[in-house]
Amino acid sequence: MSADTQGVALGYEPPADGGERRVWIPLGGSHSAGAMSESQGKRLVSAVLEVRPEPETRLVLLGVDVDGLRHAGRAALRDRIAFLPADGGLLSNLNAWENIVLPMGFHHPGRLPGVAAQVKGLLEELGADPEDLLAKLPERMTAFEKKLTGYVRIALENPDLVLAEEAQPGLDSGERAAAARFPAVYLERCPGGTFVQLEVARER
Repeated sequence: MSADTQGVALGYEPPADGGERRVWIPLGGSHSAGAMSESQGKRLVSAVLEVRPEPETRLVLLGVDVDGLRHAGRAALRDRIAFLPADGGLLSNLNAWENIVLPMGFHHPGRLPGVAAQVKGLLEELGADPEDLLAKLPERMTAFEKKLTGYVRIALENPDLVLAEEAQPGLDSGERAAAARFPAVYLERCPGGTFVQLEVARER
């Protein structure tokens, strides 16, 4: 960890002549990465999820400049990061409950006991009816329910860094208010974590 990366949750420096904006987010709290083009947003997300930037682009994650990391180091860093797509990123053939617990059951089965109460508590805190939502397949969910299901899934992982795409259009005022509480609820669970909202200008 070098002096200029210490205290940085997400740093993204594209080539100076490429027309893309620099992103430099400090560790801790809730932040917006600012509006960026759809193409830059895709490159940023891809670099974060692969823990590997494109050539001539610098990437810093959780205080670590990833250039030069070996495979084990990249894998360890990736395990501390979660991504919340605008549409929740759900598997279409699984209901909400299955979408939420499948990653934990696969990667951390020892944490499954007691998870039902955590899921119920998170959903109720964000204004959803657990009994109604958890049995739904994605095709029967509203845009907000998909986003909420994806959010609960990653919140249970207690990641150190969350990169979240802005919610899809069409949410009503109550849903927008609930979605706006995602960072605060995450930070209650992970006080030292960093929540980064990615705002993307859709290209036509």
